[in-house]
Amino acid sequence: MAYGAAKGGLLSLTRTLAGALSDDRIRVNYVIPGWVLTEGELAIQRAQGHSEDLLRKDGEKLRFGRQQKPLDAAYAVVYLLSDESSQVTGTIMHVDAGESTLPIARGMYPG
Repeated sequence: MAYGAAKGGLLSLTRTLAGALSDDRIRVNYVIPGWVLTEGELAIQRAQGHSEDLLRKDGEKLRFGRQQKPLDAAYAVVYLLSDESSQVTGTIMHVDAGESTLPIARGMYPG
């Protein structure tokens, strides 16, 4: 419950700060990565008996065919820092290969 409340607070904070700081031309955006296979995460998975080969095979079953890598989120941040995103503020960017859309895709949220 606390995790969900904290995430909701970050979503609200992002939009509030984006609005409050826009007159000063300061952009505020929120990048939400999915499960990223960092070196630390790989070490945890190995300690739990999961091989890299098993993780790779599990990743092939995901929507975009692989686990996320740190560069996936980094590229999103590079975009948001670039001049190409000069009109982007208050945005919530999910970098999760569509995993955050699964409840919607499965009809769990009436719309």
